[in-house]
Amino acid sequence: MGQIEDLERELESIKYQVGQIQLGLSRATHAVVDIKEEQKKLQQQLQARPNMQQPQVRANMQQPFIQQPQVQTNMQQPFIQQPQVQTNMQQPFIQQPQVQANMQQAPIQQPQVQANMQQMPMQQPQMQRQQQFNPAFQQRQQPAFRNIINTNKSSTESWIGKHLMGVLASVLIFIALILFASLIIPYLNDAVKIGLMFTVSIALTGFAFYEHRKRPENTFFTALLACGLGCTYLSILVTRIYFKVIGDIAMYVLLLVWAGIILYMGKKESKLFQVIGNAGYIISALLAWNLKDGALVLPVLAYLLILGGAFQYNFRKDNMQRLVQSSINLAIIFYFAARIGQNVEKCIPLTVSAIFIVVISAVYFAASLFGKKLINSANKIYFAFASAIVFYMSYLLLADCVEMPDWISLTVFFIIAAVAELAAFLQRNEKEDDTSLFFKHFWIIGWFAIAEIGTYIMYRDFFNTGALFVALLPIAVYGVKKEYSLFRNQAIILAALMTLLELFGERSLIFCAVELVYAVIILTMEGFVVNKSIEFKFIWYFYVQVCIAIFFCTVAGKFAFDTDDYMIMFAVIPVGLFNMLMRVLKFYRDDRGQNNVPALMALDIVNAMGILIGLYNIIMIDGVIPQGINIAFTTALACANVRRHFAGTNNEKLYTGIKFGIILLFSLIGYDAAGYIVSVVTLAFAILCIFVGFNKNFGAKELRVYGLILSMFCVVKFIMIDITYENTVGRAISFLISGILCFGISAIYNHFEKQG
Repeated sequence: MGQIEDLERELESIKYQVGQIQLGLSRATHAVVDIKEEQKKLQQQLQARPNMQQPQVRANMQQPFIQQPQVQTNMQQPFIQQPQVQTNMQQPFIQQPQVQANMQQAPIQQPQVQANMQQMPMQQPQMQRQQQFNPAFQQRQQPAFRNIINTNKSSTESWIGKHLMGVLASVLIFIALILFASLIIPYLNDAVKIGLMFTVSIALTGFAFYEHRKRPENTFFTALLACGLGCTYLSILVTRIYFKVIGDIAMYVLLLVWAGIILYMGKKESKLFQVIGNAGYIISALLAWNLKDGALVLPVLAYLLILGGAFQYNFRKDNMQRLVQSSINLAIIFYFAARIGQNVEKCIPLTVSAIFIVVISAVYFAASLFGKKLINSANKIYFAFASAIVFYMSYLLLADCVEMPDWISLTVFFIIAAVAELAAFLQRNEKEDDTSLFFKHFWIIGWFAIAEIGTYIMYRDFFNTGALFVALLPIAVYGVKKEYSLFRNQAIILAALMTLLELFGERSLIFCAVELVYAVIILTMEGFVVNKSIEFKFIWYFYVQVCIAIFFCTVAGKFAFDTDDYMIMFAVIPVGLFNMLMRVLKFYRDDRGQNNVPALMALDIVNAMGILIGLYNIIMIDGVIPQGINIAFTTALACANVRRHFAGTNNEKLYTGIKFGIILLFSLIGYDAAGYIVSVVTLAFAILCIFVGFNKNFGAKELRVYGLILSMFCVVKFIMIDITYENTVGRAISFLISGILCFGISAIYNHFEKQG
């Protein structure tokens, strides 16, 4: 049955090749037809020209000499020399008459010109130029079926059809042989079974290798060779695992010999044999999954390192193969550190093994960051991240073997990110695509973030000192000064993470103070020294606001002002004053001194929120001093925009009057002022609005109307609500004062109308 299947495959292969040849002949026929059509067009063009003799075009393969007529063109002479038309570059020469034309209609002379093929004229013939400069023409001159074959050789489809399908066919044949052998195996003893396995495997491998060397272009023998190597590999495994005739050491020695054969045979077909070799490499490594004998640790590691190093060297020329092999080797090291190292109890062989894998993974990590030949630059970023994980896992195994303190492990974790950041800094001027650059920033900053979390969990007291902010400050300042995105992003993300972690625990006053100083320094750099990025300016602005609120809330908690109302007051007042300071310092302006409207609106929104919270605190917080502080704070925030409002439109002036009127009303209510006191004070404020509204520089009719309406409301309130039958001196005095104030309003209007 196997021979019949082989014959069928050979027949299908022959049919495919015949079809390809027929397709090539068809394309060649079309190419010849196209060339003939071009020659006809050229002859028609020559015939259409007046006052010129037609050149004779001959193409006779049997004539001894053929020279096509030459047409010369000379713009400076009365004769025009046309280019020579030549149809066959390999034929000898027969002289033909020369055709000359004069652009000024001069007489046409027809002298014969002797031409020599070894001394070509300065002007190339027209058809020859087409052959030299027309790639499509040259492509038609080549056999079409050869192009098809070359294209198929380099295509993925061809590789799958020739190699992969051959391997799959070999696997199927191997399974069929196993099923067939299952019929006779029960009648054989173990020695015969083992001998039969190795005999068939080695014979198949040897025969396939001989035929492969003899006819390397035949992919069938390549696939058969792969099948034989696979049979040999499985024979070794079955001998150890099923029959248990050999020990682990002998098994790994045989597997190492098998891998050496793979390397020797796979010099030319390196990709296919790399797949076969690495499949065996990975399977043999997984055989040690439950390894617990410390005496076998070093032999297994030696086998893995020798095989991995040999594969890395053998498949070093192609970048993709280097990347694949490096990834497999790193995965094997990670597997050894995470699985084998955890299974085996602490012993000297395990410690020695840990030292080896730490050194090797460190070499991979350094090569991925600073090397130029391991992998190309497009994959260095991703490989660096993977090698960093493998290196740290290897280090943890070593640290466990020698019982290193936890703080050393945490320091090494920081050092890994620091080295990666140094490499990124040294390569900052190299061009990288956006995806690679984003991943680089992501994994370095993420690594530092994990280190911060580890510090918070393991060493809370050290974390609360704020020492990490001190270490981060130089990097942040440099990043802002040089506008280096990695350091810039790192400065805000890591600082925000530390702030968030501190909020989960008991807040340290020292930590909050260091945090606030750090934030203010970077804000000063971003907002006033560099002042190039409005986005980073306001990111740091809001971060400073958060730090201010946290710091003063922590201070309030230390002094037992831990009620919600007092906490709100201690948090909001410094934030509002800082926002007002930023307005005074013109934080909303860019480096050219121009106002940034969104930035100004952001400051105004924060200011308005501070006023609203201040009004809330006036009503809710008891006590003369706290209420006075909140009134002063709210009034100060309201005064922050007064100058701009009075220099603006009439509506802005009206808004200012309403704003101060509300603050006045809340202040009176907060102090529980009597109704008539509220009316008198409000009436006095209304008179002030009317007086200011008449000012020539910043007055407004809307403000006067607002004051007039407010005064009328106070009068109505006096008559309808405040008047009682209780005849007290205080009420009488308030009514008297209110009446005088109303006369004052009338006097103001009369005064300004006379001036108008």
